Amino acid sequence: MSALANLLRLPKYARNLGRLRQVTAVVVRHGFGHVLLRAGLDRYAGLFDRGKVIADADEALSELTWETRVRLALESLGPTFIKLGQVAATRPDIIPMSLVFELRRLQDNVGGFPVAEARAVIEADLGGPIAAFFATFDEKPLAAASIAQVHRATLPTGEQVVVKVQRPNLDRIIANDLDLLHIMAAALEDRVPEARQFRPLVLIDEFARNLKRETDFANERSNIERMRRHIAHMPDVHVPVTYPALSSRRVLTMEFIAGCKVNDMAQRAAWNTDPQKIAELGTKLSMASIFEFGFFHADPHPGNFFILPENRIALIDFGSMGAIDNDTIDELLTFLVSLLLNDPEMLVSQFIDLGLVDDTVNARAMQGEIGEIMARYNGATLGQIDIGQFIAEVFETVVRFQVQLPVELILIGKSISTMEGIARELVPNYNPLENLRPYLVQLYVRRVLDPKTYSKRVYRVLHDWWGLVRVMPGDIRGLLRRAKLGQLALNVRDPDAELLRAKNERTFNRGLLALWSGSAWVMFTWILPQADRAAPWSLLWWYALILGAQGLFAGSLAILSWLRSREL
Repeated sequence: MSALANLLRLPKYARNLGRLRQVTAVVVRHGFGHVLLRAGLDRYAGLFDRGKVIADADEALSELTWETRVRLALESLGPTFIKLGQVAATRPDIIPMSLVFELRRLQDNVGGFPVAEARAVIEADLGGPIAAFFATFDEKPLAAASIAQVHRATLPTGEQVVVKVQRPNLDRIIANDLDLLHIMAAALEDRVPEARQFRPLVLIDEFARNLKRETDFANERSNIERMRRHIAHMPDVHVPVTYPALSSRRVLTMEFIAGCKVNDMAQRAAWNTDPQKIAELGTKLSMASIFEFGFFHADPHPGNFFILPENRIALIDFGSMGAIDNDTIDELLTFLVSLLLNDPEMLVSQFIDLGLVDDTVNARAMQGEIGEIMARYNGATLGQIDIGQFIAEVFETVVRFQVQLPVELILIGKSISTMEGIARELVPNYNPLENLRPYLVQLYVRRVLDPKTYSKRVYRVLHDWWGLVRVMPGDIRGLLRRAKLGQLALNVRDPDAELLRAKNERTFNRGLLALWSGSAWVMFTWILPQADRAAPWSLLWWYALILGAQGLFAGSLAILSWLRSREL
């Protein structure tokens, strides 16, 4: 039975029929009735005449591009669908780049809800009348969005705060809409073959996970506290204080930020801010969040960025954050350094090393196309360089070659693009490359040469080699057995085999030398000084013996390989 048939058997399908008709009617109005027809969902629009499904498209909307009509349809369908569009905008590996750019313009212009409902949520979650927690509470919200609205308030102790209150019944609304989205995604995958490349069910599942995290304000408060720890050494950056006793899963109370938006020219002039300093600080913070903290905004936009007096900045809204480990930081850093150094070979090699490139991909052609993009941007003047567009073009190219880009890399590309837009609003001719290139290259070199990082890599290599030594005898016996039975065959069909062999040989030689030197470094700086004080044949002595033997073996192989190929 198909995925769609399974979904339609569920009782929730009948409960959501009214909402499904509402959603499909919006889809028809925005000119996508033909998609409903192909997916078999046209009958739920309440338009049983199949010809009328097409005729009911809004003529005024038909003049717009299909990407714009998708965005407008999502905006008109409310909170869940707006968030879906925002998640889709972070997946150029699934969504066409033209639609990605359009979805980044999604406006979260949802009207506020009555203050009585906001008070009811606060009192239910905090367990008492609102006057018991706040000396004052403004009835008019400061801002409203698809998930929540924000009210200004004062604590009994005098601190100015804001209270973020989740929309009433949001969980039920989201659950119903997610059910519908699964039905529609399953219909598309079952009946519209060209929709399968966008992997609608995968996108919906990822969206559901993200939305669950974003609608839990306890998770957001934890994110804020984590970011406050990260920026503790940065006096020019501020993240609001939170109040745990006045917060819950649906309520978040935090410090009021008395800052101004980037486009508030009058306030910036009154504070005599230096736009260049603010732009550089924002760029530095954006890069530090990714490559030093490993914790960054997954959905950045200018509304999260405030300017404070004395050329300081503040960040708000930590509901959607990305977190990456040290290995991922190293991989992403290599990606960006190769882009900024205009080195397409380094970039493609990284894709290959990480297993992101299928064997059928023409790596040389991909490298050539990326090189052309890099050459075009490298020849541009400072004011013409758009690093966000540059990264987007490279992403679009590699996706066309069916490279499965890491989601973290895509989010980082969006983060850099957003920061560039903010910086250019402050300084129109701002050149992010001027700030990014030296910072990232220095960080790359520092991470590569960092003793702690290096020793961890050596230990990891030792572990891998030990695993290889353990399984090698069995593997060799298996190969010999197959050879005796005449079952061993080699199939080599790569036209670039010699080029690949030479490249792999150089990589192997360098790896052996790195392992050799790394073994020596660990031996002389850590193991031997301690082994000298340890009892004979203790664990440290065995470490020294194994590491020394491995270093000797690796060094011998490296020298023999180099003598044979004469190439490092």
